[in-house]
Amino acid sequence: MPVLIVLNCLMIKAQSITTFNRTYLDSSNWSAKVGNTIEIDSVFYCLSSGNGLVSNSNYIMFSAINSNGDVINRRLVGRPFNIEAYSGRIAKDDKNFIYADIGQRLVGNPDKFNTNVVKLTLSFDTIWNLKNSDSTFHNYSRSIAVYDSLVYIVGAKRLDSANSILLSGYMIIADTAGFQHGFTEYNFDNHSQELLNLSIGMNNDLFLCGSGKDTMSNFYGLLVNTDLSGNVNWFRRYYEMRNIFDILPLSDSSYLLTGGVFNDGEYRGILIKINSEGDVIWQREFPFGDELSLYSSIQVLDEGIVSIGLTTLNSTNGNDGFIQRINYDGNLVWQRYFNGSASVTDYFTDIIETSDGGILACGAAGDANESGGQNLWLVKLDNMGCLEPDCWVGVEQADANTLGVAVYPNPATDWLYLKYDSTHKITLEIFNLSGQKVLQHQHMAPKEGIEISHLPAGLYLLRFVDELGNVATEKLVVE
Repeated sequence: MPVLIVLNCLMIKAQSITTFNRTYLDSSNWSAKVGNTIEIDSVFYCLSSGNGLVSNSNYIMFSAINSNGDVINRRLVGRPFNIEAYSGRIAKDDKNFIYADIGQRLVGNPDKFNTNVVKLTLSFDTIWNLKNSDSTFHNYSRSIAVYDSLVYIVGAKRLDSANSILLSGYMIIADTAGFQHGFTEYNFDNHSQELLNLSIGMNNDLFLCGSGKDTMSNFYGLLVNTDLSGNVNWFRRYYEMRNIFDILPLSDSSYLLTGGVFNDGEYRGILIKINSEGDVIWQREFPFGDELSLYSSIQVLDEGIVSIGLTTLNSTNGNDGFIQRINYDGNLVWQRYFNGSASVTDYFTDIIETSDGGILACGAAGDANESGGQNLWLVKLDNMGCLEPDCWVGVEQADANTLGVAVYPNPATDWLYLKYDSTHKITLEIFNLSGQKVLQHQHMAPKEGIEISHLPAGLYLLRFVDELGNVATEKLVVE
């Protein structure tokens, strides 16, 4: 179920783009971890992992999905190879081969993790498999990139077998023929740091990002700049961020850091724009609901920036996939959140701009049977973030009531959109003519919308209450 929040209306007509909201269920209940998606010739290639098929075992699922959201091919990797696989990410080279960092744990040895990288054809046939084994402690691979016939893999290595919190970041460099060239460890304070992602820089360099915790237990976002051989040029700690999940090169030769921050008892998404030396140009925090974390960002063709993640609207509603767009100065344009199912745990992990000009967010959504498992989840949107065309049209035409809340359209059919400028959160209640409360939505964020397609046609009373107890009412016609 999508929900729309509009902050600044851009008068841009969304082109005709195929959209869908699909989860991909499996015959057995397994809990999914989803890495990312790439597009090759209008086909989306996805990597996810899970457990539950066999007791205490984990598996990798490769999926090929066409532009309408239909499955073309899937391949399961796991116990037949005497490993337990953990999801990382996938990348492609200029010859359209797929590279995946899938992780590995020897079955029956819970303390032994290794890096496991595979090269695949588009049919998911294995070309080679590269394993890096740490004889002392285990390591977790997190992300992968391919550049100039080299494959880069980053992750985290446990420093102390008795303490899983003490970590060190690492990078493995291999070539596209499957031969390893180097293993470099990164730890700048001998305490705890891990690498979560990497990006190819614009000056024959690499940016490695992640998180750390200093000896005073203060969390920070970690950014490391290296040459293409992994030698450190510089590194920075960003105490403004709890972690850096993604770093995005921008068209003006700057970079965007995507992550989260915990301030005043609230988790918020944060974006920081930096120059090539790591100096901050601007930073923006984005509160939403009770909690918001941002995981990945892209720059779309018209130079806007779209970010995805996870939001918790309130403590009882669970998690939803979140997507927002900002302009080039970091100002909000719109925000939306989506449900993948009736589950309490849905979230987005990655986003790409598709070849038809749309947006594809991937993540995990709960099983429809509410059994506690999760599955691969893809949401394909148009270039305004809409499942249905023109979902953003009309925001400027609504009149505000005494609390400053504007409601539109009225009459309404499927969706009711609201916007207000107050700093206080609003609770909406909808009553039918018999005085029965038929819908309640608590702690609405400014500029939000809700689905009302389940309400029978008729006349309703809307009641708005802000956090100070102020009340406003108005009538609504549902057609």
